[in-house]
Amino acid sequence: MRKALVLAVLTALLLALMAGPAAAQGADDEGVLIRLGGNAAVPADETLDVVVVVGGDLDFEGTATTVVVVDGRADLIGATIETLVVVDGTANLGADTLVTGDIRLVESDIIRDPSATVEGSIQTGTGDFTRGFWILGVLFMIGWAVMTILAALALAAVAPNFARRTGRTITTDLGRTILAGLFLWIVAPTVGIVLFSSIIGIATALTIWFVVLPAIGLIGFVVAGVRLGEYITGGQEGIGHPYLPALTGSVILLAVGAIPFVGSIVVAVAGFLGSGAVALHALQAARTEPQVPGPPVSAAPAPAPAPVLPAPVPPAPVSDS
Repeated sequence: MRKALVLAVLTALLLALMAGPAAAQGADDEGVLIRLGGNAAVPADETLDVVVVVGGDLDFEGTATTVVVVDGRADLIGATIETLVVVDGTANLGADTLVTGDIRLVESDIIRDPSATVEGSIQTGTGDFTRGFWILGVLFMIGWAVMTILAALALAAVAPNFARRTGRTITTDLGRTILAGLFLWIVAPTVGIVLFSSIIGIATALTIWFVVLPAIGLIGFVVAGVRLGEYITGGQEGIGHPYLPALTGSVILLAVGAIPFVGSIVVAVAGFLGSGAVALHALQAARTEPQVPGPPVSAAPAPAPAPVLPAPVPPAPVSDS
């Protein structure tokens, strides 16, 4: 049931973010409200397109196209919305509330005032959410596999020495690889959280979370695949491009990753160790001081050649006569 809940959460958020631009009752949309880990309140004179609250309660009196509340309570008082999704919470339809579309409840309860109106249907359970998620999941797995294989072949073509050297770090320096991985996956997200608290740092935080870390994770997974492929194929060190090890290791890791539960652990460990090796090499490169070339040393002048003396002429013989 918890797995179904997670699927429903992801699908509900996806639907909310993909909501159409038309606001309820023909009003113009004026923005998106997303609150993670806290309560939110929308007054009666405010109109929004999408409202998402995760881990908190929502007091809503305004107008919105889509309202999603996860692990919290949605209190609608005199509100006008088109679609309401509540996951692991409570939907409280207060007096004079109007829902022009449907209400989706996943492991949630509903409290309805007699004056509240729901023009659509009230649906419970995961239903189409789960089926749609599995279709998206299959497509995502296929895309992930193709992207990983292409990334492995690209790394083998562009940086073969880096792929080999970084991959072998996993087995030759496992301790520091683990420490570097912990440093990467603890410090970088923490920096993102700190930056996210300011308006200026939001873009940087989102870049760290959704661009930098996924890219490093993908490279780390590919590096681990190259190391596994070298071990299986017996690739020779420093000779040619490791296309075969990269392809072999990546395919094996992807195949194991398709196994329920166990596969997820294997993929996570491979990505963690590979990214740790990448981070370790980056830290070592940052700590290495570049060698600054000194001034050119002029060559010492060649010694003058020794003077050539003429050979001595023997004296002429003296006759006795």
